[in-house]
Amino acid sequence: MLASDWFNQANESFVLLEGKVKNLEEEVDDLKNRVAQLEAAQPGGKPQPDPRIDNLIARVEALEKAKGTVSAPFKVVSAGGKTLFQVDSYGNSLFQGATGDGLIHVGFVGNGASVSAISPDGGFAASIGESGGMLQVQSAEAKTSAYVLASDKAGLHLTSGEKHADLAADEDLFGLKLSRGEKPAASFGTLPGKGVALRLFNEAGDQVVSAGPNPAKGDAGLVSVGAGSKTAAWILAEADGSGLAQVFAADGTGAAALVGKERAAVAYNQAGNPVATISKSGKSEGGTVVARNPDGDGIFAAGFAAEYGGGEACVWRAKRSNTFCLGLGMPGMGVGK
Repeated sequence: MLASDWFNQANESFVLLEGKVKNLEEEVDDLKNRVAQLEAAQPGGKPQPDPRIDNLIARVEALEKAKGTVSAPFKVVSAGGKTLFQVDSYGNSLFQGATGDGLIHVGFVGNGASVSAISPDGGFAASIGESGGMLQVQSAEAKTSAYVLASDKAGLHLTSGEKHADLAADEDLFGLKLSRGEKPAASFGTLPGKGVALRLFNEAGDQVVSAGPNPAKGDAGLVSVGAGSKTAAWILAEADGSGLAQVFAADGTGAAALVGKERAAVAYNQAGNPVATISKSGKSEGGTVVARNPDGDGIFAAGFAAEYGGGEACVWRAKRSNTFCLGLGMPGMGVGK
């Protein structure tokens, strides 16, 4: 039964009550006329007053004064005795159909009010408080629910089993957050203490992907991927518009990098020193390959030699403290330097 039907039934009960009052008024008027006739026909004058008539007149006069007003608490019942409408001394009200178990409840707490329409297997509730309001919808056994909140904090919350979605605009969350139970699954927006970004999480709740502005680089873009709590790789944009990408070893140390500004690919040892480089030559538009010792000092270099129009390779010989190079256009097989 719809809420409007329940209200109509309660209204019909009031109409019935008013009809009974009207009938009593007509009966009193008839009694008054009969008494007047008896007084006129009484030879000895006015008869002795009948207390029953006076009591009935007083009751009707009281009803006339209170016509249209009913003092709480009260209730209206159906012909079968089922409560259709009930109000307590605080104004909390209950509406129920003559058949079925659905009901409507109106309640008051402090300066707030709530209206609930509840079916036997679920419910719908809307409440308005002093500082804002909330609209909530809930399915049978609360397996799925949704509510909209508008007060000092505004948001939308959706729930289906262990899956949750929150859309909010407040200091704790500005954006969208998806969760599995108590663990985050994905978010787009801010988190406490963090800026706006796209974040993805694994089933354990560990962040594995993030993308957003990097304040350290003038809010240029930064994308990071990881495994568990460790960062595996990231790519970012430099303030000058060039790019930088870095991958990490299992122990968390840097393993390799692509440096857009230098047009270079670099490999690092566990100590963080560069041990191999492939890059554009600093002397031409050709390429250069450099191998380094564990401290990062160059020991071998090969690349395009613009002055010869061909390749050249040089080795630093530590024992002899000299460099030996092989190159096209040079005498013999090579020249020691």
